[in-house]
Amino acid sequence: MYRIQRFTDEYAESLLSFLQCCLPESGRQLDLKGRHKIYLDVRHSFEAFWIMLDSGEIIGTAALKKLAEGRCELKSLYLYERYQGRGLGRKLLETVILEARIADYKEMYLDTLSSSQRALALYEKAGFVITERYNENCAADIFMVLKLDRK
Repeated sequence: MYRIQRFTDEYAESLLSFLQCCLPESGRQLDLKGRHKIYLDVRHSFEAFWIMLDSGEIIGTAALKKLAEGRCELKSLYLYERYQGRGLGRKLLETVILEARIADYKEMYLDTLSSSQRALALYEKAGFVITERYNENCAADIFMVLKLDRK
């Protein structure tokens, strides 16, 4: 049975193992000395961070980060390939969107890669639309926004 829960420090080591295995599935490499050092201190790097578990094993993640007043960012939406296509990514995304609405954010942004076609389809289905670049992430080439006042 799949379960989504808030990240706790007891999962810190498991999270790094998950990322080490999951990121290469989408052509990324875990860089804990560079751009991925945020995963060494999850509680202080994100406003909220969720893990999806299957029999105690992390199989997916999603996070929420504040950008500015009324604006937040979807971060770290990862799911092992073998679990994709089952609606699990959508459940993770819905969890983050609900939390953002509860926190009264007006807009949720994300950045991604144009090669991430499954993710793009998920985001578009959820209501995200293409927007202009909002950050300095040189690895990303697609930027999207969701108006959170829409249901």
